[in-house]
Amino acid sequence: MPDKFVISFHESFSISRESLKQILRNAQENNGKFSKKFLINTPLGTNYQKAMPRYAFRSGLLDKNNSLTIFGQHVAKRDLALEKSETQWLLHYHLASPHGATSFWNRLVRKYFLVSNSFNDEDLISYLTDLLKIEANKSPAPRSIRSTITAFTGTYLKTDGLRRLNLLQETVQNTYRVQSTDTPPIWALGYALTEYWSAHYGAQLTIDLDDLIKGDFAAIFLLGEERLTNLLLELKQEGMIDLYRTSRPYQVVLLQPNPEYALQRIYKE
Repeated sequence: MPDKFVISFHESFSISRESLKQILRNAQENNGKFSKKFLINTPLGTNYQKAMPRYAFRSGLLDKNNSLTIFGQHVAKRDLALEKSETQWLLHYHLASPHGATSFWNRLVRKYFLVSNSFNDEDLISYLTDLLKIEANKSPAPRSIRSTITAFTGTYLKTDGLRRLNLLQETVQNTYRVQSTDTPPIWALGYALTEYWSAHYGAQLTIDLDDLIKGDFAAIFLLGEERLTNLLLELKQEGMIDLYRTSRPYQVVLLQPNPEYALQRIYKE
């Protein structure tokens, strides 16, 4: 597992869905495992060849052995161009997940991706610099910090990235505003819940609803208590969870812990 506070994995590039598409196609043609030799025969530059498989890993499509994850398998088979809203929400979810491979991404999303919040590059640069010094005992070069922030914001602003999610708007050069987004698709949230639950609660049968509302889970999807609760009530109607709100602390029961339950509904034929 790579160092979660490594910031140079992107090689100064934002995520590219077109490049992820090529990686997924290669994995499909190679018994479910991506071969780095494939990129050598493309016109992509050396640094780009390094960056995109790392993005595929950090966005949940490949595992640490470069094999397709269960999420990656479904995307490769049913949404190779990564155009579905559910797919793009889940790429964002994996990048921003607290238990994922890139801690700084999670911290930036948690601190700055608040609806109607405004910030600029210098805010992000200052925060990331302090974060790395305090929590990782690292002092990367200013140029490395700045390129990381450019890759981070570009991921949400570029058409070939996750712009469709409408999370971020550049109001003036290098200044951004967090948008009031559409509610995430229910089954994207359902899959994310199974993945998050497995990572944080394991085989635990029930959890406090407040753990989801006040923690990373709701924040990643820019959801407040009311919107998250309404989505969970929809998942209850679909038989995926149970929700007990008779007395506090309210409880969530995961009835369908297998991520296939949600993925099959996202990528149905």
